[in-house]
Amino acid sequence: MIGSIKNFLHRVRQSRQPLFFLIERDFRARYTGSAAGVIWSLILPLMMVGVYSLIFSLVFGRRIGNTPFALWLFCGLLPWMTFSEIVKASAGIIEKYRSLVTKTSFQPEILVLVVIGAAVTSHVMGFAVLLALLLLVKQTMGLLILTIPLYLACLVFFSLGLGWLVSSLNVFLKDVGQAIGVVLQLWFYLTPILYPSSVIPEKFRPLLSLNPLYFITEGYRRGLLANEGVVVHDLVVFSCLTIGALMMGGYVFRRLKGQFTEVL
Repeated sequence: MIGSIKNFLHRVRQSRQPLFFLIERDFRARYTGSAAGVIWSLILPLMMVGVYSLIFSLVFGRRIGNTPFALWLFCGLLPWMTFSEIVKASAGIIEKYRSLVTKTSFQPEILVLVVIGAAVTSHVMGFAVLLALLLLVKQTMGLLILTIPLYLACLVFFSLGLGWLVSSLNVFLKDVGQAIGVVLQLWFYLTPILYPSSVIPEKFRPLLSLNPLYFITEGYRRGLLANEGVVVHDLVVFSCLTIGALMMGGYVFRRLKGQFTEVL
């Protein structure tokens, strides 16, 4: 395990220049030819927050605690959208850069990092808007907002493991790309993003710790809105799930990458 991590970090260090170039190109390519440019990366989450708020605020009220429902929703929706974007884009990343993958000197493992880098760039922009809105409504925030980078790092590592898995499998099984949309849709509604976790029956709440996205989305709300720290038990469970995802994704990717050239 430690040896694999060292090898991967060594490959990332060797490929850091093309990696940064690919991240920049991937991010710019999303908005090439559009008049609004990168503003679209802010318009989409704001539109989703507006639509969901209009519907679900009628059920749960206009405020959750002392926070307007729309901003409470934004805090959970922002990390989810980043995760969803990474997993969906990872599915086709090998084929997208097939010209690079077929080169013997290129390390295909870093391609998922290209997706993550572009998604995190959009995430940071969205987070800046969220922070500005929270300040605008005079939301009380404390020092525990500093836990947000931890949750973002957790999101990146978990997404990396799943990204390796779906990107390698999709080269051989095209149904993977189609199935991802269905799985993510179900996962979204099973995660307390549109609704507070308090509506879940008490006997089922312990199961929430088994949902990695609950740890992250709830963590954003704890750090930004409630000024509460990290729940150690949930962090331990999340870490175990993330290590499992990284090991499984890394193993499958290593086993299959030697055959990429033949299929592509």
